[in-house]
Amino acid sequence: MCQTQVISKHIGQIGRKSFDRRMRIASPMFVERRGELARLLNEVDKLSDRLHDEFPTISENDYRLFGPELKVLISTLKALRQDSLNRKELKPYNNRMRQQIADLEELDHDIKAFRVNAPKNEELQATMAMLNNLDFTNLPMQP
Repeated sequence: MCQTQVISKHIGQIGRKSFDRRMRIASPMFVERRGELARLLNEVDKLSDRLHDEFPTISENDYRLFGPELKVLISTLKALRQDSLNRKELKPYNNRMRQQIADLEELDHDIKAFRVNAPKNEELQATMAMLNNLDFTNLPMQP
């Protein structure tokens, strides 16, 4: 079982921080707070790493708990990136944010496809069982 509560708490904290950073971008003083944005992006990296590590153990129930929060986080990060595009001093962060958003969206999709929906797909399960029973040890070697 994955660490659902830890992941859910982490997603919630990052979501609140990303919303807060979005509000601060509108402030002229934000230029002095770029370090906060860098720390937020580091936390998003850690969350992505944790989701990658926990991927094999995530269940449908786990995803029901943190999936909605993950969607909100992705949405908030997209809005933060969009707002930061208007600030030239934040340009160095835009590519990193874009990549992080893409990574989280891919993780969200993969969790839904492979950890939530795939176990319910009987045809896929039968195919996987058949593949697991194949013996590849007697295949001829390629020259």
